[in-house]
Amino acid sequence: MDEQLAFSDDLTGSASQLVWRVLAVDDDINFQRATAFALGDMAVLGKRIELIQAFSSREASMLLAEYDDIALVLLDVVMETEDAGLRLVKSLREVIGNRETRVVLLTGEPGLAPAHEVMRDYDINDYWTKSELGADRLLTVLTAAVRGYSQLKVVSSARRGLQMIVESSNALFCSKSTRDLSAKILSEITSLLGLQAEGIVCVRVEDQVLDAAPNARVVSASGRFTNSIDGDLESLQDPQVVAALRRCLLEQQTLNLSDCTVLFFPQYQAGADYACYIASSRTLSSTEMELLKVFSASISRGLHSVALFSRLEEMAYQDDLLAIPNRNALIRMLDMALNSEAKDQRVLVLVDIDNFSGANTAFGTGYGDFILGLVAKRLRDAFDSSVLIARVRDDLFAILGLKEQVCAADIVALFHHHSRAHELGQVHSLSSVTMHLSDFSGSARAALQDALLALKQAKQLGHDQHGIYDPTLQRAHAESYRLLLALRDAVDAGQISVALQPQVDLQTMRVIGVEALARWRNSDGQMVPPLSFIPLAEATGYILLLGDLLMRLALQAAKQLADAGYPQIRVAINVSAPQLLQHDFVERFKSHLVSAGVAPEQVEVEITESVAMRNFDAVCEKLRALRSMGVEVAIDDFGTGFSSLNYLRVLPADRLKIDRSFVLEIGEVSDQQMIAEAIIQIAARVGMQVIAEGVETQQQADWILQHGCRQAQGYLFAKPMAGAELLDWLGAWSDARS
Repeated sequence: MDEQLAFSDDLTGSASQLVWRVLAVDDDINFQRATAFALGDMAVLGKRIELIQAFSSREASMLLAEYDDIALVLLDVVMETEDAGLRLVKSLREVIGNRETRVVLLTGEPGLAPAHEVMRDYDINDYWTKSELGADRLLTVLTAAVRGYSQLKVVSSARRGLQMIVESSNALFCSKSTRDLSAKILSEITSLLGLQAEGIVCVRVEDQVLDAAPNARVVSASGRFTNSIDGDLESLQDPQVVAALRRCLLEQQTLNLSDCTVLFFPQYQAGADYACYIASSRTLSSTEMELLKVFSASISRGLHSVALFSRLEEMAYQDDLLAIPNRNALIRMLDMALNSEAKDQRVLVLVDIDNFSGANTAFGTGYGDFILGLVAKRLRDAFDSSVLIARVRDDLFAILGLKEQVCAADIVALFHHHSRAHELGQVHSLSSVTMHLSDFSGSARAALQDALLALKQAKQLGHDQHGIYDPTLQRAHAESYRLLLALRDAVDAGQISVALQPQVDLQTMRVIGVEALARWRNSDGQMVPPLSFIPLAEATGYILLLGDLLMRLALQAAKQLADAGYPQIRVAINVSAPQLLQHDFVERFKSHLVSAGVAPEQVEVEITESVAMRNFDAVCEKLRALRSMGVEVAIDDFGTGFSSLNYLRVLPADRLKIDRSFVLEIGEVSDQQMIAEAIIQIAARVGMQVIAEGVETQQQADWILQHGCRQAQGYLFAKPMAGAELLDWLGAWSDARS
């Protein structure tokens, strides 16, 4: 208990907070009961503990979003999943944005999550096994945690206060007179301290005589003192206020009294002695007093010169390199525009220099800076001061103004001087996106983020792209997020499976393989198309977990086939680029093979052409390792990408798959125009087999066989089906041909 007494009262948070909130997250009800019992009568740093309990990471996420004053989270590592606790920490820090709450990770089994790696990779403050956390240890952990939490809250409060000071500087120093400036000072102080405007007075000493009582004039006041503006101290008609102001001016120092604070601004900084009386129903905290000191010093210098605050304004809202507004300034002005009555008349245009990073790499950052300066100058010269020109980041610029002034086509045209192609630093290609603010509802940050996403989508089409923000994009993003959450729940609920589609030798009509295809059946029985969730999983990185699951399910199907007497039927497993390029992919694949009891010769790894070209050397290394084990390799969707035939000659693969889009052309276009025939010939030249997918008619099957393709899959033979259904189908298929 002595450890509690070692800490200063300044570390116990605000006086209004009577408890420390502690969140225990664990699906073990017995541990939760024991925790509640241990913390029941415990007090730390003069406050009792208020325990909140959550029995799942989802429930804990909702509580963390609801409460912003949780001092400590006691977090179990393993709940719904092995990494549920770690994912909750990432959500707390990165999604909710809470950096103050302390997190103590708990585990029932030592070594379940490596303490060193966890503490390195996650913002976790302590790590204990549950058996080590006795009553004394728990008290020590709590004490250290709440102390750290309260210190961070003080720092956070100070940071917010400093930000308010920076943001208020522009308002203060746009003033045309001392009265105007003083009124704004009073307003900013009330905001800074969260006080009522009633009872704030600013006075200035007039012609003080040496050793005489200060003779001051009221230059600004609020509330009941408003009528005293321009009067002397006595016009305030409140002896206590007058006495406090006289004492401040006489002693020439700031006073922090029980019912008020009186700020002092000295003549050598402000041009005259000033005093500002602030009535408060509480004693200001040490943090608030420090903020007032900072603010007072700024005001003092500001009354004599606006130079300091101008510099602060530049640091917060001006780009250092180009001396134009930065992203912060854009967010501020965009927020004002979105909340103004003229919102529907305003437009935001983002412009981005195509391949700027390439030019930077080729010619150096000096050239890049020159280009950025050229763009900034032309934009500034093209618009008057009512239009905001800002640099968002790197080579991304924003233009915010009225529709009749701001047009993306006109902006891009500023840089299309084909007659001066020799000009140093010529910008040949810009991409842009236009957002009409009337099409958007939400915050400024969300608007900028959506505009950036729209620009990114436009640039995926190539250089010199110019798009218009589509409001349905917001709904699409929301739907994608909902689908991702549902996918994670589906994985946990066992709703993900694989369907197996047979592959047939067209000469012998034997089944030579099956392709394992991902399937998601919702709890209501509805199927979710793979094209809806596979790209989403790839875009978010969730494909690593999902792909691992699908690989295990496919290998289980291979084992089922072998046990049923079909060891010669290979199972094709689709592998994405993020999976294949994992440093330990081959080792993980071997481990899954051993666990499933499947021979490598019964498995085929299927990658798309685009995956093969993603990182060619690394991909070839992985594929060679797989083939050396006996695993076959197939290149899916061949012909739909942009790979070089030179690469194809050295690609370690056994089979090319003709995409179904080319199979559908059979009978629709002439043989001279058939891409399928070209792919068959290419495969023969490089010594690969070829298989056609999406075969739906006998005409298509006959054509590909006549042209040298012996293998096919498609609805002509069978649809994708579950493992048990496949075994029945195989029996019927064999009987029909015996």
